[in-house]
Amino acid sequence: MTDVDAASNVADAEPPVACTLGPEDGPARMRRWRALSDKGRPIAQLRGHRLEVRYEPGPGLRDELEALATAERQCCKFLAWEVSQDGQHPVLLVTADPNTPDEVADIATLFGATTLPPPVGDP
Repeated sequence: MTDVDAASNVADAEPPVACTLGPEDGPARMRRWRALSDKGRPIAQLRGHRLEVRYEPGPGLRDELEALATAERQCCKFLAWEVSQDGQHPVLLVTADPNTPDEVADIATLFGATTLPPPVGDP
């Protein structure tokens, strides 16, 4: 999947069913994710119950990613939302309970994630 395809997925998507955002908040949040995707050209990979989204570096990108992850922690409490840095690349890690990996699948779809086999020994 190309970076453009991933940005389009985020732009056209609805929040996942389990999301607790209100009807006005969902579209606004999705617009913020789209703007971030347009700016940071993310590459997303899903492995089991973990979604990793790696962004290209850019001014203000890490700050907006942190703000969005903080907001998602409020409405999607069933997932862990962590932001880190790998070299110059901001990285978002979204993790579901290992016993319910499908909970992260809708989020992975929004990012156009490539699905990879889970790491060896991972439940």
